[in-house]
Amino acid sequence: MKIKKLYFLLALLAALVSSPELFAQKDLQINEVFEMYGKKKNVVMVNLSGEMLEDYELSLFKSINIKNDPSAADFVRKCLAQDEKGAKKIKQVVANGVVTSIFLQLPSKGKINRLILFNEQFKPERQLALIYIESENNSDDILKLLLKKK
Repeated sequence: MKIKKLYFLLALLAALVSSPELFAQKDLQINEVFEMYGKKKNVVMVNLSGEMLEDYELSLFKSINIKNDPSAADFVRKCLAQDEKGAKKIKQVVANGVVTSIFLQLPSKGKINRLILFNEQFKPERQLALIYIESENNSDDILKLLLKKK
């Protein structure tokens, strides 16, 4: 009986690991930003999934805000440059020759649409925000949701 339970648990684990929709962001370079900086000083990271996002029709929301860390900003930009390959630029803002804001639509993974949003400000202090979203909705609907005024 114990052997059957063990086999069942192993089969369940294998099914979870092989599901691409559960780990769609793992193939992105920005995933390294979340892993490397998520628990550091002057950083706020939010990772939401499941019931908390049902009302917004999102399946995953990850964000990280980093303050006053130029090396982190450089690392984020390098990761974004890699993930930007093959992505569709929906919006980009350039100030003084530097990209300060970008909204990317990544190639979908099955039914899951994937988006990256990046924003960096320099005043009053240097701060950047990186957001990763997964949803079955298209990018226009997600953008409307994010910009919706209450």
